[in-house]
Amino acid sequence: MQDELELYLARTLLAHEALPEIPGASNALQTLALEIHPSASLVEQTILQTARTILEEVRLLRRGGGSPEKPRAPEARRPSLRISEYVQEVGLGLQPAHNGLTEAEEKIFERVSSFLGERYGSLEGLYQKLKAATHKDNGEFQYSLASLSQQDIGANTQLCTLLKEGGLLKSYTYSPKQRRIYGRLADDGKTRSLITGGWLERYARQVVQLTLRRRNIPHDLLLNPVLLYPNGDRFEVDLLLRTPQLFLLLECKTGGYEENLERHQRIAADLRIPAKQVLYLLLGVPETVLDELSRQWGFTFVNEKTLSERLERLLG
Repeated sequence: MQDELELYLARTLLAHEALPEIPGASNALQTLALEIHPSASLVEQTILQTARTILEEVRLLRRGGGSPEKPRAPEARRPSLRISEYVQEVGLGLQPAHNGLTEAEEKIFERVSSFLGERYGSLEGLYQKLKAATHKDNGEFQYSLASLSQQDIGANTQLCTLLKEGGLLKSYTYSPKQRRIYGRLADDGKTRSLITGGWLERYARQVVQLTLRRRNIPHDLLLNPVLLYPNGDRFEVDLLLRTPQLFLLLECKTGGYEENLERHQRIAADLRIPAKQVLYLLLGVPETVLDELSRQWGFTFVNEKTLSERLERLLG
């Protein structure tokens, strides 16, 4: 219960949401957040560490007692980081994404994406079944857990429960005797889009945002914007990031990617992005293959395990 409370507090603070009123417990909650011990999850470590930093800053401000601050010299105006302005400067247009999701749907999609990304090694087999089910008219799938450890069985059944509670599965049953999952995907475009690749884009955004927050780097970030060319061409990209030192294009692929490489080579040139700053996230691809692709194309190829590390290198 304490672990769940710690994680809930950290996520609530980072989302700028109000904490529930618990009489007499406000100070205790803040003390708890400053004394927590993050779990083994990289994303949770970053979230919790950021929460500590926020609360430590709040405490320092309170100790100051509201004393008047010394006048500060006016700061030099920072150049704009808006991606739309940069794109316009290179002669292109930009159309932001509109996914049509409700607030509740956004929350469940983010939870599913985080869960899959952090535990993909344990969930790869089930994920491939879910992805294959998006191509079936009835959306049905089965998956045997007989060869998995108890920990991995728990992760797989947790994912299905999360999908079912979020309305992404029409039905879900787990047979402990057979150690087999039976399920059926919801028959709607939003679910299929998430399962076929949208979750990886969201997970990548989560990792990028947490890395930038941890290092306190100002930035502008867009998910699924559409680049508009003067001749009428339109190209959707997965993620664009701009910091004071970097403009980055990130593409995420859960399957075939070869046919897209030349197109992104052209887009990078049009955006005046060095090839190294095109980050290609290929789900489940071994690092030896990624290194060879990087040598061949000049892009920075990563998988779900190496994304954070390579991003840190690019940020310098």
